[in-house]
Amino acid sequence: MSNLTRDSEPPVELPLDGWLLEGEPAPGCGVCNALHLQRRQALERNDWAAACAAAREIRDHGRGH
Repeated sequence: MSNLTRDSEPPVELPLDGWLLEGEPAPGCGVCNALHLQRRQALERNDWAAACAAAREIRDHGRGH
């Protein structure tokens, strides 16, 4: 029987696509500004899921301007 060890290699870390965090808030829009703040705070705490979600909402909301 072979002696296999678990986790013999470090996990693979894939890069984050930069476009997932893109999105420009519309000037003067309170919703866009609030989402921009949420994205910035999420990035500061390394919460990539929340940052990407806020960026997506900025992009989607921007279509209505």
